[in-house]
Amino acid sequence: MKEEGVVDMPMRLMIIAAILVITVPIVLGIVHYYAAVSSEDQLINGVNYLKKQIQLVFSQGANASMVVRVSFPFGTEFVKIGGPLDQDSSHLIRYKMRNGVERYTVVNYGNIGIRMSHGGKTLTVVGGTYDFILTKTKAPIDLDGDGIANDYYIEISLREV
Repeated sequence: MKEEGVVDMPMRLMIIAAILVITVPIVLGIVHYYAAVSSEDQLINGVNYLKKQIQLVFSQGANASMVVRVSFPFGTEFVKIGGPLDQDSSHLIRYKMRNGVERYTVVNYGNIGIRMSHGGKTLTVVGGTYDFILTKTKAPIDLDGDGIANDYYIEISLREV
């Protein structure tokens, strides 16, 4: 019996174990990073899609309405849409992934900021699929400060999916 084979096999196993100990955490880290980046991209794409649909409804006539289905990925901490009409935050869609940074996008049509509201409040949702009902509505107050109450905003409501 050769003694080389007996000594050689445990050494090979030890080398393989050392390689695995080094590479497995790296591979798992890459997979985790890819999943986080992919979820963030899905959230950004969902927000941008919703923004474009809001712009489309705003570009149409009074009382134009559309139902838009949007999915936000699991891990979305919040998506906050619009707000009270008399506040500048009503032009924004703010969103955040869990353990991420809060981001926002301004919703406008040309150089006109589109105000959005959910019964005079901010609409807040988390990860999931939603049917948003977007309706172009005449504002009860003067939004652009020209002294004439002839302004419009987008009323947003939810329908159960």
